[in-house]
Amino acid sequence: MFRSVVTVVLAAGAVLSLSTASYGQELVYRFDPELGVPYRTSMTNETRTRTRFQGMDLDVTMTIRMEQDVVFEPGSEGDTVVGKYTFSSMSAELGGMPGLDQLPFDFNDLYRGIVGQTLTVVMSRSGEVIEFAGLVEAMGAMMDQVDLPDEMKAAFSQGMESMLGGVQIKDMVQQGVPYVPRKPLHTGDSWNDSVTVAGMTIDTTYTLGERNDGTALIEVSGEMGGDNEEPFGLPGMPEIPGVEMRYESLSGDYTGAYELDEATGLARAYNLETSMSMEVSMVMPQVEDQSIEVPTISVSIQSKVEGELRRAE
Repeated sequence: MFRSVVTVVLAAGAVLSLSTASYGQELVYRFDPELGVPYRTSMTNETRTRTRFQGMDLDVTMTIRMEQDVVFEPGSEGDTVVGKYTFSSMSAELGGMPGLDQLPFDFNDLYRGIVGQTLTVVMSRSGEVIEFAGLVEAMGAMMDQVDLPDEMKAAFSQGMESMLGGVQIKDMVQQGVPYVPRKPLHTGDSWNDSVTVAGMTIDTTYTLGERNDGTALIEVSGEMGGDNEEPFGLPGMPEIPGVEMRYESLSGDYTGAYELDEATGLARAYNLETSMSMEVSMVMPQVEDQSIEVPTISVSIQSKVEGELRRAE
């Protein structure tokens, strides 16, 4: 689920602004969307997850499609912008998941519950995410669509609390914002950024590409890794009482590009492809003062995200 959260915000196109400087073809950035103007954003996220456990292979695919109505408003504090993204449609296609046809509901029953819910993102004029709200309410509206045992709803809520705890959600949202240094840029210039999200380090290189008709291309490439000495946690994974879960040996890379409107800083279109792998181990509750370690689970994930932002007609 955390991956879909990251792409929801990225799909909104609220990234950063690149504007033509008055002294030539150099670019300086400022997040400056038109206020009060209705937009429509769409996103498709295709994910394939392969899992190997004790000689057994599981290959699960998921495609999420989403549309949101977007409007930007002035912030209440300082020089900030508030983006409000209201879900107008959301659907999913799943394949390869054992027992899927035995569930008492269709996954799209859940997603229909999110229609009409609003996510609110407060951003600075430099493109930094300051606040993020509305996800808990949106997830609650989804759960209200189906009749599930309280235990399942409690586990879901626990996962959401894990995902939203501390600054994790802010850090994940920030990954959808290409970092641009505070200096004029020329075509061909490259710059680097490094952040840590939930124990995972993401090193990214950005390159300013061609500019044409008010659109600037920013190419993106990056690598992901975890601390080899310490386990890291994946947001959204609920805790199992008495069970210690360790996510280790993570590695991955991603590439993509943003087509940014120079006047407003909104991404007219974008695409990102990610590939990552990891090892997951679990230590079960102690029995007679001895812990039971479950064999390691190998996981690989490939995903492709495409989206666009346009004025609503």
